[in-house]
Amino acid sequence: MELLHVPPFSCVGSARNELILEIVRRIIGFLSIIGSSFIVSDIVKKVHDGNGTDPYQRIMLVLSMFDIIYSIFVPFGGTWMVPKGTGWRWAVGNTASCSAQGFFYMFGAFGEIFYQAAISLNILLLIVFGWTQEKFAKKVEKPMHVIIITVALIIAIVPLPFQSYNPFCGQCSPSLVWKCSIKDEKESCNWVSRGTYRIIQVTDIISGSLLIIALIFCTVAMVWVYLHVRRQEVKMQRYVFRG
Repeated sequence: MELLHVPPFSCVGSARNELILEIVRRIIGFLSIIGSSFIVSDIVKKVHDGNGTDPYQRIMLVLSMFDIIYSIFVPFGGTWMVPKGTGWRWAVGNTASCSAQGFFYMFGAFGEIFYQAAISLNILLLIVFGWTQEKFAKKVEKPMHVIIITVALIIAIVPLPFQSYNPFCGQCSPSLVWKCSIKDEKESCNWVSRGTYRIIQVTDIISGSLLIIALIFCTVAMVWVYLHVRRQEVKMQRYVFRG
């Protein structure tokens, strides 16, 4: 007898916990979509009214669009896009919808991460190095958008031809589908029926490394900004005291 290996209850221990998780995911996803939609609407309205936007606002616009994409397909879409045969609660999807969710999971998540780093870069250059928004727009903005979107697309596209977007713990992401056999009342999962182990391993290493680099950059940039502003405050206090 052969069967797909599916972790029970979406890896949360019980059917009750699975239900709670799916409800919370959808509430969070819905609220995220609403919040990001307000940001997009506000910036688009400014453009429509003839008011100019600066690089920070345009970064926020694209960041919010990535967040909407991610929220629709991952927390809000949830198990609705997971293949029905997996047995997860509310799973009504198929292989195609699972691949779509996996693609937008990676594309949306890394787009958000990279644009968070872009915001940190914008603030760092403006406050610490004295750039203007016009200088940032001229020297950095266009190549920044091209690089971020291209890298996010590559990360999201690579697993597709290798059938590496598969259900795991109630959502589809780069993972393997193991086939198991039951013999003499013992379950043995020995081979992969879908997905490529090496591709998933490389994807995990690259995406994990980029995530760590982005987090370190954002942290260092914000600490740098804080220290710079703090030094300016101390100088001003000394100047006022002497005056």
